[in-house]
Amino acid sequence: MKRFFPWLVLMSVFISTIALSACSNDQSQRATKAHPKEIKVALSAEVNPPYLYTNKKNEFVGLDMDYMKLLEKKLPQYHFKYEVGEEESNLVGIGSKKFDMGINWFFKTPEREKQFLYQDVPYSYALPMLAVNKNNHDIHQLSDLTNKRLTPMAPSGGLFSILKQYNKSHKEPINIDTIQAPSNGDNLKMVGNHRRDAMFLNWNTYKAIQEKVNEDVKIGGIVKKEPLHIVYNKDNQQLHDDIDQATQELKKEGKLQKLSKKYFDIDVFDDLENINKHKKQLEVQ
Repeated sequence: MKRFFPWLVLMSVFISTIALSACSNDQSQRATKAHPKEIKVALSAEVNPPYLYTNKKNEFVGLDMDYMKLLEKKLPQYHFKYEVGEEESNLVGIGSKKFDMGINWFFKTPEREKQFLYQDVPYSYALPMLAVNKNNHDIHQLSDLTNKRLTPMAPSGGLFSILKQYNKSHKEPINIDTIQAPSNGDNLKMVGNHRRDAMFLNWNTYKAIQEKVNEDVKIGGIVKKEPLHIVYNKDNQQLHDDIDQATQELKKEGKLQKLSKKYFDIDVFDDLENINKHKKQLEVQ
């Protein structure tokens, strides 16, 4: 009768475990240039020059797409596939894994940080600013808004969040009038007609409106550099890390700064003081 050796059974189980583990690793191995992983990227249907808009061929162009092209060269292990949708539905899609990531001029908010991964190395910056009447010389920053009247704004989004955070950390809060669907054109007209002291908005929005209406207004000051982030599903940590590393390399190579000068005429990676010294270059000519 053959003797039974328990250690043989243990060895067999051990080998089987290694084999199963190897199979599992093969199935979930990291993406490579030879076998790129498809990444579904959500784009906003709402154009937002100079970050994202369409050309005469109805193709998406702008700073965001130029940046994505740079990433495509840096990260050949990924194949980026773009899909278009509304901003809120895109965020729902990222959370449900319909999309792996979204690029849509996203600000970071405490509420969204609980749901998504945010890019740690910004690929660009938004420039929240104060539009004032051309004859105004005393409103340049948020602290100048004490006892002043801002134009009404929607009680949501990144700009409202910036003002809320400011009021939490300052003894003299800014009075904020809210309305569900404010008209940017009407707001800028109120500043031009002296009915309100200032309008808080992003530079790209200001530029787009002022090119159409040409109100009697100017940039009082750029009050902040708001980092722009890609938003990821929380399970995409490796993708997040790879893009962060690539973005850092692009910044060191000066390629992100070149994109900034291409679309803004200034370097948004510069410090805020220098940006304000060149704010005339941001005015609508």
